Amino acid sequence: MKTKLLAGMGLALALGACASGPQPNVALENARAAVQTAEADPNVTRYAPLDLDVARKDLNNADEAAMHHQDADVAQSAYLAMQNARLAQAHGAAKADDARVASGQVERDQIMLAARTRDANNANLAAAKITETVSRHSFEIARSLRETAA
Repeated sequence: MKTKLLAGMGLALALGACASGPQPNVALENARAAVQTAEADPNVTRYAPLDLDVARKDLNNADEAAMHHQDADVAQSAYLAMQNARLAQAHGAAKADDARVASGQVERDQIMLAARTRDANNANLAAAKITETVSRHSFEIARSLRETAA
C-alpha cells in the first residue's frame, strides 16, 4: 500500500513539475513591453532611432542570457533595455517638441511678414492719398490765381 501511495505521489509530483513549465522572467517581460511601446511611438522611430536600436540590442542580450539561464545577466540587460526604451521615448518627445516649436516660429515669422507687408501697403495708400490731395489743392490754387489774374 505504501508503495502505491509513494508511486502515486511521485507521479503527481512529476506531472505537476511538467505542467508548471518555466516561469516567465518579469523583468524581461517588462523590458520587452517597454521596447515594443517605444517601437510603436512614431516620434521615437523618427527622431530617436539610435536610442531605440540600443534598447533592442539590450533586449536581445537579455533574451540570450535567459536562454542560457544567466539570471544576473538577464536582469541587468532587461533593466538596460527598459531604461534605453524610455530614454528613446523621452528623446523622441523632446525632438518632436523642438520641431513643433521650430514650425511655430516659421509660422510666426510668416504672420509677422504679412502684417508688415499690410502696414507698408497701408502706408503707400495713405501717401498716395496725400499726394493726390496736394495735387488737387495745387491745381485749385493755380486755377484761383489764374482767375484772379484774369
